Amino acid sequence: MSEFPKDWRYADDRMQMRAAVFRALSHHLEEHCRSVYEFCHDWVSQGNNHTNNIEQHFQNYLKETKRETVYTLEKCFDLDYSKYYAP
Repeated sequence: MSEFPKDWRYADDRMQMRAAVFRALSHHLEEHCRSVYEFCHDWVSQGNNHTNNIEQHFQNYLKETKRETVYTLEKCFDLDYSKYYAP
């Protein structure tokens, strides 16, 4: 017997849901491979138990991740856009 309780995110039904989400988004693998895997994990970890509108949720996820990446780069380079763009 394991000393740690089983993680509900890796129960059989959750793994089947992860696989269903992955299959639904498999056409994005060539361009967004890592994002597909991360989205599948996040989707299941947040307790979702359906694939309704999964394409739209994934598109929103991509937009949000892109925004975070751009923000991180801006912060990293300490960019001040007020110097470059007129108000």
